[in-house]
Amino acid sequence: MIQPHGWLLVLDRDTGRIVQVSANIAELTGRAAADCLGLTVADLLGPPVADPLARAMLGAGDSVGPFDCRLPCGDRPRELWGLGHRQPTGLLLELVPNEDPANTGPLLAGLCGAVRTYRSSPGIDALLRAAVADLRRTIGYERVLAIRFDRQGNALMVVEDSAVSAGSMLGERVAAALIPAESRAHWETTRLCAVPDVTEATVPLVPALNPLTGEAPDMARLTLRPGSPGLCAYVQERGIRAVLLVSLMSGGRLWGLLAGFDPQPRRLSPSVCALAEALGEIAAAQISVMEERVSAGARLAASRSIERLAAALRANHDLAAAVEERRDDLHVLFAPDAWVAYIDGEMRSEGTPPSPGWLMEMLERTDVERRDGVVAACGPEAPGDYRAVLRIEAAPDAWLLILRRSPEPWTAGDLDSAQELHRLMVERHAELYRVRTEMRLHRLAFYDPVTELPNRSFLLQDLQRALAVGEDPALLIISLDRYKTLAGSLGFTAADRLVAAVARRLEGCLGPGDKLARVDGGEFAVLVPATRGAEGTGLISHAVREALRNPVEVEGREVFVTASLGVVSSAQAHGLPMEVLRNAEIAALEAESSGGGTRSFEAAMRARLTERYDLYDRLRRAVYFSGGIRTAYQPIVDLADGRLLGFEVLARWQDPDRGEISPSEFIPIAEETGLIVPLGNQILMQGCRQVGRWNKLRPDAPLYVSVNLSPYQMDPGRIDLARWVRGVLELTGADPSWVKLEITESGLIANASNAVEVLHRLRDLGVGLAIDDFGTGYSSLSYLQRLPVESIKIDRSFIAGMGESVQGTELVRTIVQLARILGFSVVAEGIETPDQLEQVRALGCGRGQGFHFARPLTPGEAEVLVQGAAPWIGPLDTASVAAACAETSGLAGGRLARA
Repeated sequence: MIQPHGWLLVLDRDTGRIVQVSANIAELTGRAAADCLGLTVADLLGPPVADPLARAMLGAGDSVGPFDCRLPCGDRPRELWGLGHRQPTGLLLELVPNEDPANTGPLLAGLCGAVRTYRSSPGIDALLRAAVADLRRTIGYERVLAIRFDRQGNALMVVEDSAVSAGSMLGERVAAALIPAESRAHWETTRLCAVPDVTEATVPLVPALNPLTGEAPDMARLTLRPGSPGLCAYVQERGIRAVLLVSLMSGGRLWGLLAGFDPQPRRLSPSVCALAEALGEIAAAQISVMEERVSAGARLAASRSIERLAAALRANHDLAAAVEERRDDLHVLFAPDAWVAYIDGEMRSEGTPPSPGWLMEMLERTDVERRDGVVAACGPEAPGDYRAVLRIEAAPDAWLLILRRSPEPWTAGDLDSAQELHRLMVERHAELYRVRTEMRLHRLAFYDPVTELPNRSFLLQDLQRALAVGEDPALLIISLDRYKTLAGSLGFTAADRLVAAVARRLEGCLGPGDKLARVDGGEFAVLVPATRGAEGTGLISHAVREALRNPVEVEGREVFVTASLGVVSSAQAHGLPMEVLRNAEIAALEAESSGGGTRSFEAAMRARLTERYDLYDRLRRAVYFSGGIRTAYQPIVDLADGRLLGFEVLARWQDPDRGEISPSEFIPIAEETGLIVPLGNQILMQGCRQVGRWNKLRPDAPLYVSVNLSPYQMDPGRIDLARWVRGVLELTGADPSWVKLEITESGLIANASNAVEVLHRLRDLGVGLAIDDFGTGYSSLSYLQRLPVESIKIDRSFIAGMGESVQGTELVRTIVQLARILGFSVVAEGIETPDQLEQVRALGCGRGQGFHFARPLTPGEAEVLVQGAAPWIGPLDTASVAAACAETSGLAGGRLARA
């Protein structure tokens, strides 16, 4: 289809014959379109047209002409204007009337003036105002506008020159989606599009398809090409009939259009169209120059602003504050109406921040432009105060928003600046993150998070530096007494608050140059410079005691804290920093075990500690691996007739290197380290096995064994004692009546919350229960009545006291009477002389044990007594029985401690 005011001929490339022709050709030639097919231009139009065409064909390029020709037509020849367009299959030849009643001389003179005006224009807006005025004078249309395309392809009416004030189109916007891509392509290739009357019907080609290709010819560059349906509909809605579009190309892109509109049909001569096109070319060229000039200046200003922003970012650890400091440069770069910086939790802004909903809606638009780290969006229909937003990322969840009220699209320069700013912020943010991470790691490595004091590593570094330069500081360890117990009762959170509060008090105890550190859970250290000497450590010790005199309030409760202090007065004498710290800790440990106060380190302290650990290590191997733990048995006798009733099972340890080790040495270590539980379990197992073997020898008079329980074995958190005893009985085959379990009175008090339940479960198994060392604790009679025990054992200290005073004898009498009232049988421990035996028997005590009968025996030695028929006590020959037993077994040694 073509416009009806001209004609189109499609020529075969090889023969030059007409293969298609516009249906209105009869208006020009008087021949029907079908009759023209197969003819040459010379055949159809004669030499007046064929000769100028032939001359124009000699030129190179895709375009042929334009050229003028005169076609004879009666008395008055018809002036024509021709323009050809080469295509691979031939030539498209346009012919339009060249009727130019106007004198183009003044128009050409005006064109020269336009060049000077455009060059001297102060800016693009002024240039466009001049261009639309010149174009309206040239074409005589009622209204001429300058249209600019934004980055999204939307058409904006930016300048208008009109002969009438009504119906202004200034400020109108045509969305990119309403402008066909083929129209844009046509405007880019054909710089001028004139439609004299959009209401006129278009003219088809005959035939519709090119017989050489089977397709419609490409008419993208034709001046006779009709306006797009969308354009025609748009202008007809506004009462417009004539349209002229002049393309403005800048930098190889379609920058905009000069558009002429008239309510009446307007057919422009080719010369006027050429002048209009020339005006557009001149204006477009000057726009390119101006844009480049503005772009160069903007690039320079942007570069300097970027440099200043980069310097501010480098100099500031708060990136949001750095942006605020250089907000003037943000205005140079982006001319924002508002901006918001949110980086690392810090927010700085200028102007009114947008609502989160508006921001989300804008950034989720389908027409946003996204680059690495930059999102640009704009739209005149956007809600709220702003129409354009630029989001520049500094890091995940860290960004800078640039906001404008104008819907003007973001330029390439804006986006380039945004990307450069993105790069700078990302690099600086990463650098700051690295620095903060290093600082955080350094703080984690060298500072205690609870008290914010230097930690053990920091203290050792300080000590190392001091020793390296020849200084001789003192080191003071402040160890909170029973800290683990305290922390367990308070809970970890409260314990941390307690330690922090203590740290603040200790800071007030420091003198000039003193350095405080937290080196362990409840342990602090003070590095005292040599200049303060022993006096300094003494002052600190006194200050610490005073500081801890008052309770510490933790979560609404008052907690009293004491501390033991250890001092190394000369660090140089101890060598390595770790040795200095270790020795000070040993001194503090020695102080705590001695009841508190301050102790200065001595070599003997380390020797004792080393000895204690060596003993623990050997005991552990003996309990778990080497089998060095054995049992000894002390007889329990019926005081009335001297019968052997049973044995108390005692622990003995024979170390392969150190020989026999006293229970007074290893039992406290076992209780302190928790080895008492497996040790006690071993003693119970061996005792049950042994009594089982003995009672096979005397089924009519079975013996029993008494096994001591440690308070630690009563702790359900360590062992289920009743279940364990049941398992031992099943494993050894021992009858429950052959076993008595003893626990000290103080042990019952220490486990008061669990003891009653545990003892009842044991009693349900059928084993006997006894209270050992009765009278040495603080249990109440009401508490004793609740216990399922059957006997008590009077502590040996009371037996020994009977011969020393009347009060001692009466005390034992009272215990025996009390036991009788409570329904308990009584065993007297530590009977060592005949007088003691007679006294306890006279007081009504039924059973006894002690060196008077026998010292603790090996299993083999005890078996002699198990098999013997002679009584232990009687008028016959007590001494000879003891001598025979000693002769058989070689009795020696002292009383074994209980396990």
